[in-house]
Amino acid sequence: MDNTRQQLAHWRAQVASNKSNGTAWFNLAWWSSKAGLFVQAVEAYERALGCGIRDPEEAMSNLASVYSDRLADPQSAVRWLDEALQKNPDYYPAVFNRAHIAEQTGDRKAARMLFARATALSPDDPYALARLVEADPTLTLDSAAGRKLAELAGNNADALMALYRLQERVGDHASAWGSLVQANEADRSKQPAWPGAQWRSLILDQLKSNPPSAVTGSPEGDAPVFILGMFRTGSTLLEQILAAHPRFNPLGESEFWPREIHALGGGMIKPGRRPDVGEHTQIRSRWREHLGDRRASKEVRVTDKRPDNLFHIATILDVLPEAKIIVTERDWRDTLLSVYGTRLHPQHGYATEPMAIANHIALCKQVADFWAEALPDKIRKVSYEALVEDPESTLSALFTWLGEDWDPACLDFHTLNNSVRTASVWQVREPLGSGRKGRWRLYEEPLRKIFGGALDEPLSP
Repeated sequence: MDNTRQQLAHWRAQVASNKSNGTAWFNLAWWSSKAGLFVQAVEAYERALGCGIRDPEEAMSNLASVYSDRLADPQSAVRWLDEALQKNPDYYPAVFNRAHIAEQTGDRKAARMLFARATALSPDDPYALARLVEADPTLTLDSAAGRKLAELAGNNADALMALYRLQERVGDHASAWGSLVQANEADRSKQPAWPGAQWRSLILDQLKSNPPSAVTGSPEGDAPVFILGMFRTGSTLLEQILAAHPRFNPLGESEFWPREIHALGGGMIKPGRRPDVGEHTQIRSRWREHLGDRRASKEVRVTDKRPDNLFHIATILDVLPEAKIIVTERDWRDTLLSVYGTRLHPQHGYATEPMAIANHIALCKQVADFWAEALPDKIRKVSYEALVEDPESTLSALFTWLGEDWDPACLDFHTLNNSVRTASVWQVREPLGSGRKGRWRLYEEPLRKIFGGALDEPLSP
């Protein structure tokens, strides 16, 4: 962060001394985005373009990324990407990012076409091929994409993950598991060891030494709702369901709280120090600015769906005592398979080994149980299985707890064309169903070799 501040100061000085320096404006935009100053980044990129910067398609593509990934404004992102492609139709980042936005907004036809275009521009890029496989459920192992992925596989995790999905499509679960294992081994070989035991001790010690006090803050009409828990337990699905209700506006996986936790000495699951009273006011003010940047209306309630905020509940409630918190849960075996079959960010060091995933799921459950018992008026758990098996009664009870009326339109969440930026991007474009419930049984044989009889038992900490 110190380097980021230094770079910001440097480039601000550069543009102050020469306001026609397009390169300086470009660099100021880049560092502003890195610092989380997204509105300022947009302004600086636009100033760079106004100065006639060389190769403007790069600035346009970067500008589009800020709009789509940080400011939840895919329309502006599309406008800038289309302009970039008018300047240079073969500019790969713009083609790929345009495909990415089509994927985020559920436009499968455009996503297929644009990811295919990206693979044509960069035929040896397994990542573009993998995204094409996700977007086009008709592709098979015998397709050109399937044959190319087999050629590129080796120890490339992107190609191997895509092969896993193609093999599963044809019911070859033995080969699919082999590809899945190889993909995770390739990732694990490049990542530092996961300090699971160290983090577990730190988290549980903090819970014991800093038990939550009664959260008093009077509820506000726009009280935010945080959706969190273990990854791959239905948090994106639940946020989409709430997004179909006129009283809720989804922020997706907002980067606000990770930045604040980092400033307090914490990390993804490492709790930072608890802020003092003076800091509460400052953080709350920044939260309001963040909502303004995301154009969140004051007439509705925002949902912040960041699973790892589970480990920062104390800090969130310190600052926003009126908040409501929903923890999503799912059969641990389905959760494990879903995590193992998803290339999470390298910071999720547990995600490449089944036993480590199980241990992390158990830790999440222990933390969720602690908070749900301590603050039942503030924290509520929602079961993925209950949601898909009996959605209306599950959701009606949830909305009552949130203080909102039930709206049947929530069951039509899959028709929304809002932007979704998680690995569940295509699943949430389908109606509720139990098709993904019990998927672990497709891989019961290899999972039983790892877990034995424990596979039939509830997961315990």
